[in-house]
Amino acid sequence: MTISLIMSAIMAATATTPQTVFTCRAGGKRIAVTLRDDRLTYSFGPPGRPEISLTGGPQGGVFYHRTMYNRGEDQTLRFVSGQWNYVLFNRWQAPQRLSNDRVSPEYNVSGVLVMKDGKLVRRIDCNKGSGNLTEWPIFKLLKQDAENLTPDDA
Repeated sequence: MTISLIMSAIMAATATTPQTVFTCRAGGKRIAVTLRDDRLTYSFGPPGRPEISLTGGPQGGVFYHRTMYNRGEDQTLRFVSGQWNYVLFNRWQAPQRLSNDRVSPEYNVSGVLVMKDGKLVRRIDCNKGSGNLTEWPIFKLLKQDAENLTPDDA
C-alpha cells in the first residue's frame, strides 16, 4: 500500500501542468485554450465549469491559420467536433499615423465563431480589452487551415 501511495505521488508530481495559451471573458463566460504536452484544449463556459471542452493536437482535431499584414495579423485555431467547428480568432493591427497627423489606435479583437456544416451559427466576441493570441511553437506542428476564417468585420 505504501508503494502505491509513493508511486501515485511521483506520477502526480511528474504530470505536466496545463499552460494558458489564450483566455478571455465573453459576458459571464470564459473562453480558454490551454496546452498540456502536445494537446490543446478549447473550453467555453462559466469559469471553472466549462459547457464545451474539445482537445486536439498535431494528430488532428485542431487546425491553425496565420495571415500577416503590414502592421497587423490574423490568427485562428479551429477545433473540430463532428459537424461542428469552434474557430477561435484574433485580429491585431498596430496603431497607424493618419494623413492629418492623428494616430489610429491599436486594434485587437478576439472571439469564437461557432459553425455547423460550414455555416456560421453564432459569433461570440471577447469583452473589450481581453484576449490576445500569440504564436506558440505547437502551432507550427498543427494541420494548417487553407483559408483565413477570421471574420471580415473582426
